[in-house]
Amino acid sequence: MFSQKKKCAAAVAMALGVSAPYAADELTIYGSVGAAIEALDNTATSTTEISNNHSAFGIKGTKSIDENLSAVYLFDAFVGMDDGDSGGSGSLFGGGRDGWAGLASDDWGIVALGFQGRPWKTSTNHLDMFGSTIADYSAIMGTQGDPTPGNTTFDGIYFDGGIGSSLIYFGPDLNGFSWHLQYGADEDDDGSNDFGAQVNYSQDAWYAALSYDVDGQVSGNDIEATKLALSYTLNNRTVLTGIYDQVTNSSDNSRNAYYFGVGHRIDNTTVKLAFAMADDIDNSTDSGATYYGLGVSHMLNSDLELFALYAAIDNDSNGGYTFISAPHTSSNGNTLIAAAGDDSSVVSLGFRYHFAWTHK
Repeated sequence: MFSQKKKCAAAVAMALGVSAPYAADELTIYGSVGAAIEALDNTATSTTEISNNHSAFGIKGTKSIDENLSAVYLFDAFVGMDDGDSGGSGSLFGGGRDGWAGLASDDWGIVALGFQGRPWKTSTNHLDMFGSTIADYSAIMGTQGDPTPGNTTFDGIYFDGGIGSSLIYFGPDLNGFSWHLQYGADEDDDGSNDFGAQVNYSQDAWYAALSYDVDGQVSGNDIEATKLALSYTLNNRTVLTGIYDQVTNSSDNSRNAYYFGVGHRIDNTTVKLAFAMADDIDNSTDSGATYYGLGVSHMLNSDLELFALYAAIDNDSNGGYTFISAPHTSSNGNTLIAAAGDDSSVVSLGFRYHFAWTHK
């Protein structure tokens, strides 16, 4: 959390985790195991269950071509740790998370083909105080919820995901600046091309990011999201983060949202606070919501984390924001609310273990 990903060979680090120089042969097997006990209250229902929290398994590597050119590759999958089902696959290994192959150079970065988290997502992944848990900021950020009264089906406006069938470019670090461009091909010739771009700046204690993403639609206007983020790390112990997010739907109606987070580390323990607020959607009164979270994380060693958190969503009378059930957050299947205006809260106790093995 306190690493600001200083070099974008670090745009790559957000995605590939391969450090410059690229002209070296390297193979890494990596992953994470996360699980939690979650007590969820959605006004009409109250449940307690064991949930998978963003477990994954992957392989990545480089193969030298010459002293300044390498082939690079990455492919990984979500893993189901609670009932063998991640992303609806019905098996231990679920759907793909990221996967691509390409060419890399210290001079011009990486060009690849495949699928990858869209620029909206990767620009601020590391700024989410409760990322990879049920309290992930995607409950508010990158979506408009669902303001239709009584509608319990998520409306599909959701930018905290990836773009498939895409051309991907990760720019090199230039005096702290880096960038990520991604274009998703419209394979059905129906006008649903996706596009995303981010520009990042990282210098000493500061990190800033600007992203713009388009989710192409077959009918109506394309759905768009713009995000601006700023983070500052004080004495390598305290992180302050602010994010502004605007999402415009296919009817050209927008809503603004704001996220603020702070984390303070004392030895191996970090206390975290987060607050988010979504304004009303244009032409839909009382469709906003507020979110807040409080938690503590303790590292037993550099790889094993124990955490506890409490988070809540307070919807306006026509608001439809919920905690997100997804492979990169929680497998909890009870996150949808029964009616617009219902509130949600959750207590979660869990652990996360990271592992990696590299052969050179």
